[in-house]
Amino acid sequence: MAVGRKLNGKTNHLEADLASIRGRFATDTSLNVVHGSDSLESAAREIGLFFNKTEQIG
Repeated sequence: MAVGRKLNGKTNHLEADLASIRGRFATDTSLNVVHGSDSLESAAREIGLFFNKTEQIG
């Protein structure tokens, strides 16, 4: 999980490392370019918020 968080970068793109996804590509904190969940349970719930069943694999 720590590697994923480092790769994503801080939520505030202005504070994110330039080698991270947010540091390199984000332009606004209200429009997330990438998301990371804090647990498998959260991920399962959050995936359902953004994708319907036909868009999910696995």
